[in-house]
Amino acid sequence: MNSSNGSRRHFLRTAAAVAPLSALGAFAPPASARPRDRNGDWPADLEDAVERAMPVAVDRARQARRPFGAVLVDAGSGAVVTGARNTSDLSGDVTAHAEVNLLRKAADEGLDLPSHVVVTTAEPCAMCAGAILWAKVRGVAYGTSVARLVSYGMPQIDLSFADIARHSRVAEPPAVLGDVRADLTDPLYRRFMASIGGASA
Repeated sequence: MNSSNGSRRHFLRTAAAVAPLSALGAFAPPASARPRDRNGDWPADLEDAVERAMPVAVDRARQARRPFGAVLVDAGSGAVVTGARNTSDLSGDVTAHAEVNLLRKAADEGLDLPSHVVVTTAEPCAMCAGAILWAKVRGVAYGTSVARLVSYGMPQIDLSFADIARHSRVAEPPAVLGDVRADLTDPLYRRFMASIGGASA
């Protein structure tokens, strides 16, 4: 083996091993090339509905300092019925994530949650996942995964929604669809982390 080639391979292996996850995230495959996280029953018309709903959730996220937004979709009609954004920085309430705000709003409006789907710009955190499981919604569709948020340097409880749902004895876990319009959601978090210099907000 040529020693220069061996040295180059050794350098590349070492560099990859010590590179921070945030740096590696920059070289991740584009959202369209990633396999979609999917489980449960997703009829084609419902999948189309959550794809159409994600830009509405993104609009909600853009209204928040911490860019997280969520909407509720009627599983029968495919219509977006209500939405919310993260307001934790405004209220001082650390539980005021977009999904928790959405569930509270839905309860205030008397909506039947088991016949609705939560569409959220990012995979629900452990707190929001618990709330969603208690709400017994029909499904959850998200854009950017927790793993990807971590790769961008965003502080998270590094558990996927599927991992948390597997341990639920509350009810049948909702159907899950990930990487929905991640081409719209991933840039929210890359820009946010760049704007704060990669620090916690």
